[in-house]
Amino acid sequence: MKHQPIPLSSSPDDEAQRFSAIYQFYYQPLLLLGFLVCSWWTSNAGVLAMADWISGASETTRQIALLVTASAMGAQYALWHYAMRLIPRYATYQARGIGVVVVAVLMIMLALSSTYTSFIGISQDSARGLELQRQADEYAAKANLLAPRAAAMSDALLVIGPQAESACARYEQELQTGAITGARGKGIVTGYLLGFCAGKTEIARTLEETIAANAVRSRDISALSAQLDQIIYDRDKSIGARELEFLGLARQMDALLQELQNADRTRGLRAASSAMAGSVAELKDASSALGQAQSRAVAAIVQEEHSSGTAISVLIDEIEALPMPGAGRATLKPAQIVVLEHWKLHLPQFAIALVIDLFAPLSTLLFWAAAIKARAQKAPISKGKIQ
Repeated sequence: MKHQPIPLSSSPDDEAQRFSAIYQFYYQPLLLLGFLVCSWWTSNAGVLAMADWISGASETTRQIALLVTASAMGAQYALWHYAMRLIPRYATYQARGIGVVVVAVLMIMLALSSTYTSFIGISQDSARGLELQRQADEYAAKANLLAPRAAAMSDALLVIGPQAESACARYEQELQTGAITGARGKGIVTGYLLGFCAGKTEIARTLEETIAANAVRSRDISALSAQLDQIIYDRDKSIGARELEFLGLARQMDALLQELQNADRTRGLRAASSAMAGSVAELKDASSALGQAQSRAVAAIVQEEHSSGTAISVLIDEIEALPMPGAGRATLKPAQIVVLEHWKLHLPQFAIALVIDLFAPLSTLLFWAAAIKARAQKAPISKGKIQ
């Protein structure tokens, strides 16, 4: 009875060549074609996103983007195919080096064209929404600065208002009775008292008007800030429509913030306070010509007005120390700039673009590696092989 020969198992090199041939013939073209279509589509969307800024992409731009991205994908597919078929058959180190350079250049081309534009196409709407949210947060922070400043002005009015009433009452008393100088009617002391009354009354009136006007502006600014947030999350509108509406409301808020800056009267209040301080010093010098009793009465007034001026100056310092929200200018940035500013929040989209575009060159290197060891164990390469 004859024994049948037991078939020898194939070597790992033969298995590698067999699987490489199967994958290259059946799976690689289909997978590569699918990823190529995905890369072409996302790259085209990225090119249109770059062009769709302010004026929007015209029909000519869309046609050019379609042609350019399709041509680029076709050229890259041909280059991948060349590299996959030719590099494993190169026999010399010089030829292999050229092949490696081609693959490296291909990867750089992918990073600078397909992957970059695909990344923008995938994440541009989200990045533009994030940019609107960033600008809305800046405006909300400006709106939050208004309340402390309004509170400081209200506190100052609580102090200066009664002081103004007291100064005016003292002037009227001296004018009618002459309780300080001993003589009714207008005189040197009553003139200074009138100045204190008028100065403090003007400071109180200015503070009151500023508080009332700023209260209206603050309400409008807070309402606009709330509308900005509503616009950002209004998913029924496109991101372009939301940007335009956001820009219109931001311009209104900038105008109100500019009015707030123009209505700031702290420098005028400080000047008025300094003028009263000068009048207090002059009144002190003028009291030397009065009698002893009158001089003591004037000295008491000088001391009181000096303390009052110091308190007013401290209150003005506190108001000035609080930051005044500046009027900015919201801007719409191109998609590629906005995406790069927020790229860390879009790493999954970036990974998707890389997976799509790097499949072909990485699979090329994999098939090339499968053929290296098998070729090295064969007989010396004949002269007819590609150099």
